Amino acid sequence: MSSLHRLKLIGLLLFVVILVADLWSKSYMQTLLGLDAGPDARVGAQAIDVIPGFLAWQGTWNPGVTFGMFAGQTIFILILTGLATCALFVWFLGTRHPGKCLHIGLSLILAGAVGNLYDRIQWDKVRDFILIYLGDLDAPSWTWPNFNIADSGIVCGVILVLWDSLFGLGAKRAKAAYLAKQAAKGQASAAAPKPSSSEGASA
Repeated sequence: MSSLHRLKLIGLLLFVVILVADLWSKSYMQTLLGLDAGPDARVGAQAIDVIPGFLAWQGTWNPGVTFGMFAGQTIFILILTGLATCALFVWFLGTRHPGKCLHIGLSLILAGAVGNLYDRIQWDKVRDFILIYLGDLDAPSWTWPNFNIADSGIVCGVILVLWDSLFGLGAKRAKAAYLAKQAAKGQASAAAPKPSSSEGASA
């Protein structure tokens, strides 16, 4: 098995692990936190402090995408997410790029996208349960929008893909291609015939 095929196999296994972890954790937390699936439900019946003043489990429904954008635009979100997921799968399976960061990053993004896509198809909204906050849980002074494992996978995956493009093998290959192109231009310029001194005098 080539190193590229091994990378793709590892990426597919990681995709399955993250997807299973996301769907299982959502189902478990939905029951634990009393997150009703009714059309008007937004917040679970209870919250559990994990690290007082910083981290808690709190079930919420997100009818939009990141930070609640496009709330209620279910059909638009489904079409956009479905097309993006298909494009990412094609990229992951078709790329010959040997970078680990790229393959792992794409696997994480795909797992997160499919995990949240499942929720949207099932309920028209996404189950979130991780709350980062400051202060008192009942009246926090600051909160980060609730999220889930799928969201974390997408964010980490994007960071890895960008890292590969800016500092990893992707950046190195782009730089090598640019230097090769510049060297080819320099060789072509050096090989071009130059006018003789007699031609310059007669002119």
